[in-house]
Amino acid sequence: MKTLVLTPPLLQPNTPYAATPLLTASLRASGQDAVQADLSLSLLLKLFSHGGLTELCQALGQSPAAGEAASFLAAGGDYIAVIDKVIAFLQDRNPSAASRLARRGALPEGPNLARAYRQEAQLKWNFRGLDRDDRARHLCSLFLDDIAEAAALLDPQFEFSRYAAKLAASLPDFNNLRQYLTRSGSLFSRCALPGGDGRTGWLETLTDEQVDTHRPQLVAITVPFPGCLAGALRIACRIKQTHPEIRIALGGGYINTELRELTDPAIFDMVDYITLDSGMLPLRRLAEGVAPVHFVRTFVRENGIVRFHDSGEPDPPHDSLPPPVYDGLPLDRYFGLFEMLNPVTRLWSDGRWNKLVLAHGCCWRRCAFCDTSLDYIRRYDPASPGTICNWMETVITATGFNGFHFVDEALPPALLDGLCDEILRRRLTVEWWGNLRFETRFSKPLIRKMAAAGCIAVTGGLETCCDRTLRLMNKGITVAGAGTVCADLAEAGIMTHAYLMYGFPTQTLAETLAGLETVRQWMDAGILHSAYWHRFALTAHSEIARQPERFDIRLPPTQAGTFARNEIPFDGLFDHDLDAIGEALRKAMYNYQLGTGFDRAASDWLIER
Repeated sequence: MKTLVLTPPLLQPNTPYAATPLLTASLRASGQDAVQADLSLSLLLKLFSHGGLTELCQALGQSPAAGEAASFLAAGGDYIAVIDKVIAFLQDRNPSAASRLARRGALPEGPNLARAYRQEAQLKWNFRGLDRDDRARHLCSLFLDDIAEAAALLDPQFEFSRYAAKLAASLPDFNNLRQYLTRSGSLFSRCALPGGDGRTGWLETLTDEQVDTHRPQLVAITVPFPGCLAGALRIACRIKQTHPEIRIALGGGYINTELRELTDPAIFDMVDYITLDSGMLPLRRLAEGVAPVHFVRTFVRENGIVRFHDSGEPDPPHDSLPPPVYDGLPLDRYFGLFEMLNPVTRLWSDGRWNKLVLAHGCCWRRCAFCDTSLDYIRRYDPASPGTICNWMETVITATGFNGFHFVDEALPPALLDGLCDEILRRRLTVEWWGNLRFETRFSKPLIRKMAAAGCIAVTGGLETCCDRTLRLMNKGITVAGAGTVCADLAEAGIMTHAYLMYGFPTQTLAETLAGLETVRQWMDAGILHSAYWHRFALTAHSEIARQPERFDIRLPPTQAGTFARNEIPFDGLFDHDLDAIGEALRKAMYNYQLGTGFDRAASDWLIER
């Protein structure tokens, strides 16, 4: 049967998400007819267009939010007049517009643009010395942020790179989400379930276009994050309303972590299959139309009850997979964003990165806070350097872009060593970045080789940045060792970004502030270029959840859930207010990434709360 693989809203618009090109390639390699489309990009391009903004202004003006949106509506004509030029510039289709867009007055000044100009005046910098093109990209990105904030007045569930994320973040049962989906919705998407008003929004229209164009028998929708679930289900509802004969499958990261204990059959009013873990083999079997006994890791509804079928068939070796394919995705229509004046954080939202997975799973897979019991972490299966370089060469030819984002959980040092040798042997001209562990196996010679082979940046977990808690979580690194690796990376010209956490079980205020002080020193010294603090979340599939007593926490009695389960509430003794320290850490990091605040003690940020 013909399969349509879809990316639902909302994700970053600068480059295709990894799943659909990989799934489409896998289906084709097995002889199936498969096509793909990115409805996340399509929805954003609809909003950020002359016609879309015109509709948005009309809808806002007739909504209860009209008063709150008065400033935006007063400048609506100015936004509409310039939006197509801005998007064309961010898509690299109109580079000559940079000189005009970089000048103040070329764009209407909403809250984000006005704040940036005030900051520029206060700090007496020319946006940190940006050249004309980058200044224009930065200002255009803030211009789009202002539009996105106005759009959120019409639909509070809308955010630039996610939709209804908070609604999907904790769903022990399906009722709340189902009730949300039965409401009339907004301009972006309207209900397609019984009880709705029958109107269609932009997402329904875009869905109709893809179904009418491709005439699939099976639609597969990837749901990588909570902020994609509501959009995916609205797409599914529309297809069920207009083409009930089409089969619909859901899979992806959110499904794999949240829906492993699914018992509520209600979601199967909208979809037919829900697959777990690596989706290539489960989707292949669905496309082949085999009997349920041959399904692989797939939930279905049978006689009103949720059933799980798994034939036990092993997944294909990672080294045997085909390279991703990109036909069907409008590569010239993706647009980058340069919102934060930091060269590392820019990588996520700007640039056309070809996403590749070098190895399935994690080469370390021992961190106590991680989902080590799940397949995407536990089953480590690397491709060979030769295969990876073959993929890279094929993708460069297909896309015309030589930048790569390796999206592995943790890039293995030995595999990277071999890959760099192969890149250099083939004389490939590439740029790449990815996530690794700041472990001492990343020696200075290996780091220099990585730089020579095109590595421009790395991200990695410093977590608590405290040796005691790093040992407790079995992270396998030390603060001193990580500092040496960061220094060697910086010396080689490779930018570094650290993921950090606060609120880890038994973590004290003194340890948290000491971690912030270390980060301050490293960023001030130029060996760490960017960082972000996350509040610790206890997940159901981690070692900590299985052995809470080892970490001095208590779990509430398990409450029976019928839908999603991953993040678990817990009780722990902390000598500080986690909300207060979180606010202080965010404020400190915001300033550090702008190059300010290094002369202040770590504790000062908490005092200023």
